Amino acid sequence: MKQIILLGLLVSMVVGCTKYNSIDTGLAQKKYSGNMYEYFHSNTYDWDSLLVLVDYMGLEEYFTGEKEGYETVTFFGPPNHSIRRWMYSFKSYNDMGIVTYKYHSMKEVVDGEGVEKCKKLILSHLVKGKYEVEDIPMGTSGDKESGIIFTGAADNTFRVFSFRETFNGVPETGAIRLYVRGGLNYSTSIDVASTDIEPTNGIVHSLAYGFTLGQL
Repeated sequence: MKQIILLGLLVSMVVGCTKYNSIDTGLAQKKYSGNMYEYFHSNTYDWDSLLVLVDYMGLEEYFTGEKEGYETVTFFGPPNHSIRRWMYSFKSYNDMGIVTYKYHSMKEVVDGEGVEKCKKLILSHLVKGKYEVEDIPMGTSGDKESGIIFTGAADNTFRVFSFRETFNGVPETGAIRLYVRGGLNYSTSIDVASTDIEPTNGIVHSLAYGFTLGQL
């Protein structure tokens, strides 16, 4: 009997600790005490390629809140995998089918493709103002009037809508997610992997790893 009681106490402690850690992690991910540029530095696993481009092209002030008109911003951010996939898209094949990559660093891409072109790719993901998930209207991919049309800092437009997922087989009972429609006539569907990351000067919505920079 004593063994059973001890086992029960041990299980309770493990379950309790696991639940606490999960809640604590969630809170830590949402709020960040520094600005957006500092947040990117705090998570280099997802953002170090972006930082190389931002620093090399002199775009820091857009993410620190120092750029006039962009004191508060929302960034639909392309993570490392998305930017690296873009870099490796510049390639060719010889007669043997062996691939040769044109660029081997982010700085090489900027030098080769042009600063203004690369600036627009990054700034196209940035919009003025602070938009959390709760600020994005519900919508669907098929309803082109649903959601909200954003104008990026590169004078591009894209559509974003929120959607409540299915949970346990019941439609519209799960978590609310964001989806982006970009590209020509908003024909490209882009998943948002992580939402409502909140540095002091705005909101970051991280795009899914399957996104390739340039598709927006």
